[in-house]
Amino acid sequence: METLSFDLLQFLYHLALAILVGGSLVLGTAVAPALFASSRTSADAGTLFGSVLARFDGLAVFSVIVLIITSVLKAFGFEITGTPDARLVLRWVALTILAVASLYSSAWANPVARQIRAATPGFEEQPQSSPARTEFARLHQRSRRAMSVAVVFGLFALFLG
Repeated sequence: METLSFDLLQFLYHLALAILVGGSLVLGTAVAPALFASSRTSADAGTLFGSVLARFDGLAVFSVIVLIITSVLKAFGFEITGTPDARLVLRWVALTILAVASLYSSAWANPVARQIRAATPGFEEQPQSSPARTEFARLHQRSRRAMSVAVVFGLFALFLG
């Protein structure tokens, strides 16, 4: 039974990492460029990508929760038998950074940016210097950076096991 429990934890842990890392990579390198290249206007592309991202954000937050739970269960049920080795500690650091970056992007920056866009009448017609467009651009850029950080540290966590 111990093997089945560990195998299930490993599966859920790797599935959550795959969703976070793979999903972010696909969104940033395939979906967004394709939408912005094929849409008639950047406003249409932004609206479509915002809808896709809203769905991914919920999945990302859920995946972070799964990742935290499985990591804790693995650590205290199977991995820690004495003093944790450096590789395990590095993985925990990577997972912590991944979780914080993912939550910043998916649970705060993206929803707030979507709210700004939805609450601003004629958002696309506003000048770039308008407060709503400036705040949206700031949140968008920070979210992109956070997702990049999450991908890098997620790959590192995958490498470490």
